[in-house]
This record gives sequence, C-alpha cells and structure tokens, in this order.
Amino acid sequence: MNDPLLTRMPVAAEPHELPARFPSPFAYSPHPLAEQAAQMLQQRLKTERLEDGRSLLTANSGKMFGVLVVKDSDGELGFLSAFSGMMSGHWDLPGFVPPLCDQVFLNQFYPEGAEVLAQFTQQLKKLEQDPQRLALSQAVSAVEQQRHLAILTMKAQHKEAKKQRQLKREALQLLDDPELQQRTMAVLASTSKRHDREATDIKRAWRNKLRHVKQHVDSYEQQMKQVKDQRSEKSRQLVRLVFKAYQLHNFLGERKPMGDFFLDGLPPSGSGDCAAPKMIHYASIHQLQPIALAEFWWGESPSTGIRHHGHYYPSCRGKCRPILPFMLGGLEVDPEPIYIEQVAEDEPKLVYEDEHMLLINKPAGLLSVPGNVSEDSVFNRLLKRYPDCPELRLVHRLDMSTSGLILVAKNLRINKLLQKQFMDRTVEKRYEALLDGLLPPMPEQGEVNLPMRGDLDDRPRQMVCHEHGKPSRTYWQRLGSENGFTRVFFYPQTGRTHQLRIHASHRDGLNIPIVGDDLYGRIAERMMLHAQRLCFLHPLSREPMTFEAPTPF
Repeated sequence: MNDPLLTRMPVAAEPHELPARFPSPFAYSPHPLAEQAAQMLQQRLKTERLEDGRSLLTANSGKMFGVLVVKDSDGELGFLSAFSGMMSGHWDLPGFVPPLCDQVFLNQFYPEGAEVLAQFTQQLKKLEQDPQRLALSQAVSAVEQQRHLAILTMKAQHKEAKKQRQLKREALQLLDDPELQQRTMAVLASTSKRHDREATDIKRAWRNKLRHVKQHVDSYEQQMKQVKDQRSEKSRQLVRLVFKAYQLHNFLGERKPMGDFFLDGLPPSGSGDCAAPKMIHYASIHQLQPIALAEFWWGESPSTGIRHHGHYYPSCRGKCRPILPFMLGGLEVDPEPIYIEQVAEDEPKLVYEDEHMLLINKPAGLLSVPGNVSEDSVFNRLLKRYPDCPELRLVHRLDMSTSGLILVAKNLRINKLLQKQFMDRTVEKRYEALLDGLLPPMPEQGEVNLPMRGDLDDRPRQMVCHEHGKPSRTYWQRLGSENGFTRVFFYPQTGRTHQLRIHASHRDGLNIPIVGDDLYGRIAERMMLHAQRLCFLHPLSREPMTFEAPTPF
C-alpha cells in the first residue's frame, strides 16, 4: 500500500465482513466498513491543522466529506478521503483525493475565458454607474412622481365635481320646471364628458413626456442588455469547455466527458466536485477496487439545505445520480434502494363517510398518489373500493412516510368546495411528531417562519431560500420529553412540500429532525410524523366537523 492518499484499515477484514457487491451510493446507511473509515477520518478532522494553524473543523462553516474503502493490487484494505468542492480556499489539500478535472487542459483556456468575463462585468459596471445614466434615471423618477401627483390632483378635483353634479341632479328633482331641468341636466352631462376628455388628455400628455425622458435611459438599458447577453453566451461557452476537462473513467476502461450525461451538455454547477465521484475516479485510474462508500457532513449546518454534523447522507441526485452509474461501470453494484413498504390490503382505514366525501387514516409507507416507482397508493386503492365514484379526488396529500388523516371528495364539485377551504386556510390541521433530540426547556411553544423552495440539485429535497422561496409558517407546541426525544404538536399555517420536516430540522427552525426522517435526519423504522387532527366545514351543510386519529407511536 504505497499510495500516499490511502489510509490503511487498522484491522484486516474477514471475508464475511466484505459486502458481496458495492453498496449503492444512494443508500441512506453506509456499510460498517465505510462507517469505520468515516470515523477514522472524523478523528483526523478533529485534530489536523492547516498551515496557518487553523483546524480543518473551524476553517469551514460546514463541509461534506467522503471515504471510499478500497482494495489494492495486493488485496489490502484501505480508504481514500475527499471533500466536496473547495475547502479553506483550496481545491486540493494533502491527504485528500484531488479534483477529477484535467487541470493542465483547464489552464489552457480558463484564465483567458475568465478574463473576458471579468471585462464584460467591468463594462457592465461602468454603464450602470455612468453619471449621465444615473442623472437620467433620477429625471425619470422625478417625472413619474410629478405625473402621479398631477393625476391624483385631477382625480380629486373630478371626484369633487362629480359629487357637486350629483347634488345638483338631486335638487333638480324638486323643481316643477321640466324645461329648466332638461337644460341643466344637459349642461351637467356635458361637464362630465369634458372631465373625461380632460383626464384622457392629461394622462396622454404625461405618458408622452415620460416616454421622451425614458428614450435616453432606454439606450443605456439596451447597451447593458447587449453586454449581459454577450457575457451569458461567453459564460455558457466557457462552462462547456470547463466540463470537457472533466473526463469520467470507469472500471471497464471507458471514458466520457461530463457533459454527455446532462441536457444540452451543461451540468449543474459543482458537478463532478462532490466527494463520491472524486474518489471513484481516483480509484478507477489507480487500479483500486472500491468496496464501500460513505459521505457525511462535518461542521456547522448550512443556511439553506438541511445537513447535520456527523450525519451520513446518500450521494446527491442532481449532480451525482447522472454520472455515478457510468463511473461504477465494471463493478457489481447493489441497486438503488426503493423505500416502498408492503402495506396491508385493507389500508387505508375509513374514519368517516357520507354521500359527498370520506375521511381516511393513511398508514406510513403508502403513497398518497401514484409515484414514479409504484402505482400502489391511497388514490388507486380508493378507486378500486369506490368504482361508482370515477371523479373521486384526494383533497390534500401526505408524504409517503407520514401517517394520518386525508380528506377525500367523491366528486369534482365537492373537491372544489373543500379545496377552497384549504386555499383560504380555514382548515385546522394538527400533526404530532417525535423529534430526534431534546428541545431547550424554553420556550414551550413558538412559530417557525422560513421561506422554502425545491432543491434543484437534489430533488425531492427542499431547502430554505430567502430570495426565491415561498412563505411557510408553522406553529409548534411542546408536549413532553421521553428517552432523549421530544414530542410536539405542529400546526402548519401553509402547505409547502416537506414543510414540517424542514421546520423541524433546519438550524433556524427547531434544529432537531423528526425521528426516522430519511431525507433530513436519520433513517429509522418509520418517520414519526402523524396527521392527528383535522377541522373543517362540511362542504354543503357548512356544519363544523372535527376528526382525530390516534397517534401510532
């Protein structure tokens, strides 16, 4: 074992301790050998120092690391170590697998391309800060404000005039002179039309004045758009060239450029720089046989996605799933796990039914609607039970791993009426959850308010995003503590995907994931989240209805 990047395993593994096939990189739990290697790397992260004296742990707010247990040509076991992206401003650090891109090839064009992009950016900045453009923009703002005040003044005058005309019309009704009434009414009507023409003329005049001022600003905007378009095109060209430097190898001796695996040849930013592809690439070109893989988060949680110190995570779906099957070519690999459970045929249980709707108690492990990997779902099972209700619809849904109450409409009209209650947020929903840790003693209740959106690089995961996320609010209430866990009620005020799971696990939420949450916490027998209570109005009678389903954990 002469490779300086290989760390020897402390104890030789027995044949029965080795996996029969390489475990799927998308499994949530690592193989014991990979976990042992990860613990050795974690010990190193606690003690090793950078050249400036900082520890690897404190030099970064948080980082995804990985280990790949391998067998060398002599049959000895060791492991490779890697980190995702950059660490402490470096792509390459001693003891870690280097990036898989061809740095020599990259250096042939990237510095020049980056300089061109910088020139476009500088040109754009110059246009944005041009004193004449700023003066013209201020002039436009001034004209817009003048127009706004002029139109407001005109509208107030016309409104008062209209009020006076109405009083005159009412007074005319008391006169016995029809001829005078007719002449006066004609004058009032003429005044009304004159005010309408005046309003049209004033608005047109201000519109023309504003257009004249804006013409000069528009020339700057057109120049800026042209520079932005040129910069975007140059950036796309540069990205395509960059990813040509990412030549992927596998264990069949094949090689393909990274862009071949993504639409339009444009991989997401950071593709190929995750820990797993770096280590697998290194193993393939150094004749090392991969045995098992583990990736874990080390350090502070990020502000957007959900990562917890010391937790293991599968390889990401957006950047790694398209390339890892090719990179593992030539190895026997376990199929990607599908977490679909066998659920008893008599599920879901019926809680309430009338001629318009029904309420069911969904078990954990059953999809609400058909998915990509399974047709078995609450919806399809209910269609079989109710063949006379072809318009049957689920009014709302629960995650596959969540159990509890789901409201079902028997026809489209009832579905629309019930959905309106959900959209108007007049439905009261209460969930019960068991958190994987202890909340601080105070407060006993509170609110989590974190905007959310989908994680485009790792679906179906969601993330917190203050720029593009949709508002999401959850009230919570502590029920008690038990064996190191905390039991809580959740009252969601919005209905975002994975809202309660994110609000429980995010560092700016409760910072403790739900027990068994395989996406944002640790995998367990099941996820301890249950839709326990539902309050709404009957869609036709408007009678208040309240239902509860006992929590099964």
